[in-house]
Amino acid sequence: MTKILVVDDQPVLIELLSEFLGDEGYEVTTHTDGLTALQQMLAVRPDLVITDFSMPGMHGGALLTAMRENAYLSETPVLVLSGRPEHEVCAACEGHAAYLRKPAEPADVLQVVRRLAPAPHVA
Repeated sequence: MTKILVVDDQPVLIELLSEFLGDEGYEVTTHTDGLTALQQMLAVRPDLVITDFSMPGMHGGALLTAMRENAYLSETPVLVLSGRPEHEVCAACEGHAAYLRKPAEPADVLQVVRRLAPAPHVA
């Protein structure tokens, strides 16, 4: 099953993405901060990471940098979801695969997820 890790400090958004992507056949794991997400990724590498940019502790840019510096995680695609303007996020998140501005439409998120991650295997 295709594994997606969602990292955001907004519990409502985490719940919505988890339910929506789960209904589409993806296995979704969630974390509310970058550091615990990184620790989880080192144990079980996801097929895709969806992360917020502005979070307490390790923000999305620092998380992406840590991923790109780790051989095990360096090729993992990342979708950055942020309320901040794209040029600010892109400057701090070099190497991300995609960006969507919050609030993003579910259809837009799904389109990017399908482009970046392997198709889920639904039994």
